Amino acid sequence: MKSSVSMALVLAAGALALARPAVAQQPAASSAHLAPGQWAVDGSVGFAVPVGNFGNGLNTGIDLMGAVEYHPVGTGPFYFRGEVGWTHFGASGGGGHATILRFDADGLYDFPLSGTPLNVYALAGLGLYHVSVTADICGFDAFGNPVTCGSGSTGLGINFGGGVRYPISTLQVFFELRYQLPLTAPGSLSNAPFFPFQFGVRYPLG
Repeated sequence: MKSSVSMALVLAAGALALARPAVAQQPAASSAHLAPGQWAVDGSVGFAVPVGNFGNGLNTGIDLMGAVEYHPVGTGPFYFRGEVGWTHFGASGGGGHATILRFDADGLYDFPLSGTPLNVYALAGLGLYHVSVTADICGFDAFGNPVTCGSGSTGLGINFGGGVRYPISTLQVFFELRYQLPLTAPGSLSNAPFFPFQFGVRYPLG
């Protein structure tokens, strides 16, 4: 687990370090950016790929996310997101599933681009994750009925990644790829890493 966490933190720090020289540059006005003091709501659906030991015996799953974003005054191209997400993985061959519920607080950075309404951004954050694994049949009761069982754990986690966003009328469509690393998992596992590929819509308010 230590090596996975160290690698994730190094990559996240590297992304932020590359972004710092441009902090003083204000991005050109674009309908793909939030204005200072502006809020937005997000929603996305996509697929998720479990990796590492957590991915053994699990299929590619579905990922859902809802979020609120806010761009404070005076932060340049930096702004913030609070999100809730849910991911479901089916077991290979059936017979069970794994789910992850997350509550993340993220920082985002819009890279200034000229001559195009396309917006490229990076993000990283910290969150609370609940990881659960359920077996459809782990035994039978006294009447011969199958019994479902499972286990779960809750702990902190980190995530980082990036995306592209494009305005369409008053909406902004986006594609986002992240590395999610819950630092908790049921049983003998110490983490539950996965990659969600998200397709979504952002609606700026005001």
